[in-house]
Amino acid sequence: MKLEILHRPAKKGSTRRPPLLFVHGSYGSAQVWDAHFLDFFSERGYDCHAFSFRGHGGSDGVLSWSGLADYGEDLNAMIDTLEQRPVLIGHSMGGLVVQHALAKNDVVAAVLLATVPPSGVAGSAMHLSMFAPDILWQLGLLQSLGPEAVSREVMSRAFLARGASEAVIDRLMAGLQRESPRVAGELLAPSQPVPPRRFKPKILVLGGDQDQFLPVGAFRETATYFDAELKIIPGMPHLPMIDEQFWRAAADAILSALSELPNA
Repeated sequence: MKLEILHRPAKKGSTRRPPLLFVHGSYGSAQVWDAHFLDFFSERGYDCHAFSFRGHGGSDGVLSWSGLADYGEDLNAMIDTLEQRPVLIGHSMGGLVVQHALAKNDVVAAVLLATVPPSGVAGSAMHLSMFAPDILWQLGLLQSLGPEAVSREVMSRAFLARGASEAVIDRLMAGLQRESPRVAGELLAPSQPVPPRRFKPKILVLGGDQDQFLPVGAFRETATYFDAELKIIPGMPHLPMIDEQFWRAAADAILSALSELPNA
C-alpha cells in the first residue's frame, strides 16, 4: 500500500540530528504540516518527513474499515523506512497513535501536540455537547457528508484562533476530509497505550488553553500518564500548524525541546 509522503531534507546543520516524522490528526492529512512546519524545521537542520494515513490525502487504502491499529501499522512502516531513530511529532488523533508506537519503537523523542489523551475523547465530546454543540453537530456533518456540508465559520472557530484570515480558513477548509467511522468510535474509549519501558524517549506534551476540542485537563492526563514535560501555550487553538497567530509559538516550543537532545 502506497502512502503519501512529504519530505524536506535538512538544509543545514549536522547530519547526525534525528529526523522528524510528523503524524497528522483526524479529518486531515500530511498537508497540514506543509503550511509552515516542514520548511521551518528543514531550514534549522532537521530532515523532515510527513505522511498521510491510509485513506487520507493521497494515500491508498479504504478509509471506512480502517482502525487505530491500522494507522499504527502505517506509522510503524514509516519508522522502518528511516535510517536513523526519529523524533515523532503527533497531532490530536495522531498523537494517540504515537503514544501506542512508543512501546514498540526505539525513537529519540516524541512531541504530542494537542493530543488525544490515553483515555480517549468521551469526556471532550461531553464538554463539546454542553459548551459548543454547534461544533459537535458540524463534526457529524463532516463525518457523514464531507467538507462540502460544513460551516466555514464553525470550522474556523473549532480549529483556529479568533481572527483567522480568509486565506488561512481557505487552507483549513481545503484540507478537511471524512474520517474513518471505526476510528471515530474507537477514539471515544481507545485501548490504553503502554508506557515505554524498554526505550525511554524524551516526551513533550504541548497544548493550548483555547483548544475547542480538548481541555487542558486532557493534556495534563497525558503528561502524567507518560511522566512527560507539559507546556501550555496561552491562546493556542487545536490546529496551530496552519494558524497564522500561533504556528510559530508551537514550532518554537518544539524546537526548544529538540535543542535539548543529543546532536541537536
